[in-house]
Amino acid sequence: MPKTKSINIGLIGAGRIGSFHGETIARRLVDAELVAISDPAPGAAGRLAETLDVDAAYSDVAEFLSHPGLDAVIIATPARFHTNVVVQAAEAGKAIFCEKPMALTLEDADRAIAAARAAEVPLQVGFNRRWDQSFAEGRAAIDAGKVGAPQLVRSLTRDPGPFGADPDRIPPWTIFYETLIHDFDTLLWLNAGAKPVEVFAVADALIRPDAKEKGFLDTAVVTIRFDNGSIAVAEANFSALYGYDIRGEVFGSAGMVTMGDVRRSSMTLFDQSGVFSDTWRRDTDHFIHGYTAQLASFVQSVRNGKLTQGPTGSDARNALAIAIASIESVSRKQPVIIA
Repeated sequence: MPKTKSINIGLIGAGRIGSFHGETIARRLVDAELVAISDPAPGAAGRLAETLDVDAAYSDVAEFLSHPGLDAVIIATPARFHTNVVVQAAEAGKAIFCEKPMALTLEDADRAIAAARAAEVPLQVGFNRRWDQSFAEGRAAIDAGKVGAPQLVRSLTRDPGPFGADPDRIPPWTIFYETLIHDFDTLLWLNAGAKPVEVFAVADALIRPDAKEKGFLDTAVVTIRFDNGSIAVAEANFSALYGYDIRGEVFGSAGMVTMGDVRRSSMTLFDQSGVFSDTWRRDTDHFIHGYTAQLASFVQSVRNGKLTQGPTGSDARNALAIAIASIESVSRKQPVIIA
């Protein structure tokens, strides 16, 4: 039997998450090859290329997209550049995996979706939580009718503390655009077929109150009403001292399903000091399976020529609509209707 051709993938963005995705392609997937890396920061692409044994490094995206034999790209640039790079990659005929958020405005989301559609290339967005085993099993239980009609839905993200970032270097509204965007997608995915109709959000700087006057927000709670009558809550905080806490819950007319656990494993130590469980501290440890599975699925979509499963550009737009409504709600201090 002839060997299946490896999919040639290029990485745009050599930062923390881009480096991890590059490592996944280079080290964890057997049917894909990382062939080129691009990053405008001097030396960034070259350093990562050397680490991952990749021959080609570029500082210019256009030049990178002309790399011979390139089938697909992973976009892991800062969020404000995502849409333009998606469009550029689509026009070059490359299949696209884009980290969340795909865009920061609905107009840009539509532009990205239209570019991929016009080029007839797959466009998958990096909502890795869907690929986590506990969340996938939770969705399967919901689809099987085991919780009945969803009534209360919950998703939360608490980043591991202590918070040590510089608030001045964090773009405005990051808690909605880049943190809670995961929860919004999760809520939409777990409440499949339902449409959000109203959003009410509150947010504050409880970890760094000294930075609030500059627009920094580190804590938020969002309530969402859906057209099927269900009510959802998403919450986020940038500093959970006990670990990286990601959980979901769906309560319905016939039961409840919960997903996620801050504990690294079921091992619990009982000693003279009490009861102790180690906790997750990094997203790339907690979701290593999910991160790998989503890229494996993307590779298969590239091979098939179309997105067979996984979050689409439209899914990313739907989550973004909630993020934008949340920002408006915080600004106006009142609920916002989603048309």
